[in-house]
Amino acid sequence: MAQNDAFCPDMLSALQGANSILLCTHISPDGDAIGSTLAMGLGLQAMGKQIVLCCADPVPFSYSFLPGAGQFVRPDALTGRHFDVGFAIDAADLGRIGACAPAFQACPVTLQIDHHPTNPLYAQVNVVDGTAPAAGCIVRRALRGLNVPLNQEIAQCLYCAISTDTGNFCFRGTSAEAFRIAAELVETGFPLAETARTVHLMREEPHVRLLGRALISLRKFGDGRCACMRLTAEDYAAAGAQPEHCDRIVNYALNIPGVEMAYLADGSEPGQVKASLRAIAPRNVSVIAQQFGGGGHVLASGFRCEGELDEICRRIEREMLRQIGETA
Repeated sequence: MAQNDAFCPDMLSALQGANSILLCTHISPDGDAIGSTLAMGLGLQAMGKQIVLCCADPVPFSYSFLPGAGQFVRPDALTGRHFDVGFAIDAADLGRIGACAPAFQACPVTLQIDHHPTNPLYAQVNVVDGTAPAAGCIVRRALRGLNVPLNQEIAQCLYCAISTDTGNFCFRGTSAEAFRIAAELVETGFPLAETARTVHLMREEPHVRLLGRALISLRKFGDGRCACMRLTAEDYAAAGAQPEHCDRIVNYALNIPGVEMAYLADGSEPGQVKASLRAIAPRNVSVIAQQFGGGGHVLASGFRCEGELDEICRRIEREMLRQIGETA
């Protein structure tokens, strides 16, 4: 195990010296975002710190049962409030924390923990490890550095963080550290089976119905080596769904035998397109996301940009075909 002084001393010092801390995570939060932020917040509360958890979007159903999830506030609740430290977790760039950004930047000290290789190091103190399979792994290092003992609540949140971003410990980047941490978490006695079922298996009815709409749109191209799906405002209305309900739908396209790259394009907002990109090594979707102002990992990236759905899809497909050596 790493020693306490192996973790960033400047970050540990800033957290130890602060009384009030604003913790932010990225828009459209996933399990790593919510789980890591909650684990860090619970740890800081155990140290006697006053914390506020903030996210521009609601906590998705799959993670709403986690300890402390009800503490998340929206950015408008930060008006007029001041904090000693602003702490961003699992946000690949400043834009990813959305409307939380002004309050974060107004803090006299800004910190961040992240694991996206495209991160531009936007805080004053940055702990960014592009080799970590989840931000939750880095949060575990920080809690160890702060001498915060694991309890069942922190363990449950860290399990959610690490298991979701490793595809339930199946993704290529899953590290030995992730398994070592998982063993620590299980040893606390947190309810593993119940947590795993809620996080990985249970889905709200609108999600299932939206998945059906997405699957109807499924199309392969590039001699079957690429696949895509799309969603529109009509799809969301028919499914009774919200933006959070499209989480992980893109994986259904990637997991078709023979498919090397996939995307899900969401054009439900007028003049805006949100896209999730996935790939199997050695393909690289982060370079595609960056062309649209987004980012992420080599095998899992995304972006949100202005434009029309058909045109954005054509551009994504042109770049994917270029990677596999074909032309549009």
